[in-house]
Amino acid sequence: MRSITPNILANFHKVYEAIAEHPTMMIRDIAPQKHLSRNTVSKYLKEMYQRNILVGPYIQMNPSPNYTEYVYLLKFSDPHKTFEGLREFPNIRYNALTFGGWSNLVITNRLFDFSHLAGFERTVYCGAKYRTYTPLVGHTTWKQSFERVHERLSEFSPSTSEAKERTYAPPLYWGKSEWTVFNIFKDNLRKTATPPLRKSKIQYIIYTDWRASLQDYCTIHTRFYPEGYHNYMNHCFLIYTDHEQTTKSLFSLFPTTPVIMEVDKFMLVFVSTSTPDINRAVINTLYDMKSRKVIREFHYSGALRQPY
Repeated sequence: MRSITPNILANFHKVYEAIAEHPTMMIRDIAPQKHLSRNTVSKYLKEMYQRNILVGPYIQMNPSPNYTEYVYLLKFSDPHKTFEGLREFPNIRYNALTFGGWSNLVITNRLFDFSHLAGFERTVYCGAKYRTYTPLVGHTTWKQSFERVHERLSEFSPSTSEAKERTYAPPLYWGKSEWTVFNIFKDNLRKTATPPLRKSKIQYIIYTDWRASLQDYCTIHTRFYPEGYHNYMNHCFLIYTDHEQTTKSLFSLFPTTPVIMEVDKFMLVFVSTSTPDINRAVINTLYDMKSRKVIREFHYSGALRQPY
């Protein structure tokens, strides 16, 4: 593939911004808004997906009174064997190898007792998953982002009160057809609808009604990675803070999209970095956030990939 010039990367970011704000926006509408031709937007989109610079827009479920997902941070003596074995389990929404404070990260849509599995050592943490956030990130450098983070930290006052909110969607009444449609589009909401619907024998009216229900039952996520997602190392932080909005805003200053999950009273935050120096700088930033009392505590593992 060709090398990406700074000008092309800036235009990639413009396309990402449009899709992050309006996930199903048509190319013909993105083009005039971002002052690009339709052919250029189409070409850029294709290349961004090929290089994994753009991830999504994909869908995640919100919790409702009759639907909950659970996050498990687990320690196993043979993490890879556990990871492979869990591929065959029903009700597993996400399954990843990690290294550090926990060896396996699993998200399920029902409660599990993992202690019966071979090699189980302990559950580091388990909690109900609430909403997930992927903040819009700017077109910036790591150096600029760390400068902005530390500027914000210097201005922060721990006496500022921030409510910790956990909200539910309305009761979920999807049937088999709606879940079929969800599984078709969960990884990319921009996928052309007609061929997979016809293959699954789903009526288009079911699809349009399902699309209308997304604002209640789901969150839609679009992520940006200037160097391509697979070229980054992923860090997973379990964070307890009385200042969740401030914490989210600080992570949104980085040039790669963070994934921020509300898990009971904690947040699970995924950050992608590209070099050892940036790895260390991110870890040091967490310690700075703790010393400034933005966060109370954090626990860490590396992750082989981000959800989902």
